[in-house]
Amino acid sequence: MLTQTTSTSSSAPSSGADPSTRDDLHRLLEAGLRWSGSYRGRLSNHLPMVWQALHELGATRAQLQCWTETYGHLLEPVTALRPAGDPGGDRLGQPGSEAGWRAHFLARIEALGQRQALREALVLLMPGVGAVAFHGLIRTAHAVAAGHAGELAAALAHWAEHYEVLTEAVESHGAEPLAWPAWLRALQALPAPAQLPRGLISDQLRAWARVPGFAQQAGALAITSGSLQDLALSAARAYAASGHFTLLHLVTASHAMSVLQPLWPTPLLPRAFTGAAAAAWCASGASLPTSPVSMMTSAWPALIAAASTQTDAHVIKLVHAAWMLDRRWPDDAWRAAAVRALANR
Repeated sequence: MLTQTTSTSSSAPSSGADPSTRDDLHRLLEAGLRWSGSYRGRLSNHLPMVWQALHELGATRAQLQCWTETYGHLLEPVTALRPAGDPGGDRLGQPGSEAGWRAHFLARIEALGQRQALREALVLLMPGVGAVAFHGLIRTAHAVAAGHAGELAAALAHWAEHYEVLTEAVESHGAEPLAWPAWLRALQALPAPAQLPRGLISDQLRAWARVPGFAQQAGALAITSGSLQDLALSAARAYAASGHFTLLHLVTASHAMSVLQPLWPTPLLPRAFTGAAAAAWCASGASLPTSPVSMMTSAWPALIAAASTQTDAHVIKLVHAAWMLDRRWPDDAWRAAAVRALANR
């Protein structure tokens, strides 16, 4: 079984007298495999991610079940019309390939075990890490934390079906690599897309990735062992200051990358992720906060209790991600981001 490594901080306080168990979570995830990873065309199914986040936050069985009842009616089944069997690498990003990818990844898990199958899958999928606003990545990390093979296969299949390389961000040659603050300033100096689509984050990321000069600037970052921490903290601080929805996804995506770090295809933060993160940063219009986070913050037990009663999947996932990241890299920015998410809804 593939398990997530966490810090030695205490677990989340239970939000009730009947906290959910891992068996409860696995029963829900098993039942949830009947639903597709997408609904209404291009929206991602957040239910398995919310179940895992709520469970880790100490939510009750009733709170997890409530989400099944209130969210499940929106979802669509994985239908028999979708092809089965090994879809092959040429089916990456092909609509209707979900069932085939699920079968493929489940077979690889059965043959190799979860850890090695995931390592293999990340080599294949990481170039498209920004697809569907990072949701393939994020769902995969929640599946890893849950330790459920079927859910891991479903998460990877969602990523594979919607696979998209936003930019071929490559390491800059012939120019001095940029440290983190200088890199963000260079991104902010890029011209905006001629036409910036409204609506889905993924469309906005794609538009920014096509801006002339974007790939060169995205590839100019001097990636170090601290780059993920820099990225995650910058996103949390900017989100706490602005509440921008795209930055929320960058925080949860950064947490997902931290979960998967032992299995990254490269020793340092993959450049495909920094390229997708650059597009997200540009799409948010954020500036790097120049002063420490000053928002009044609550203690984690109060924030977690508030998140456990939320009806917005993104709020629950943000609070969960911020709490987990605070355990790894303690900073007031994480609680400030959680406060912002709870206040926005």
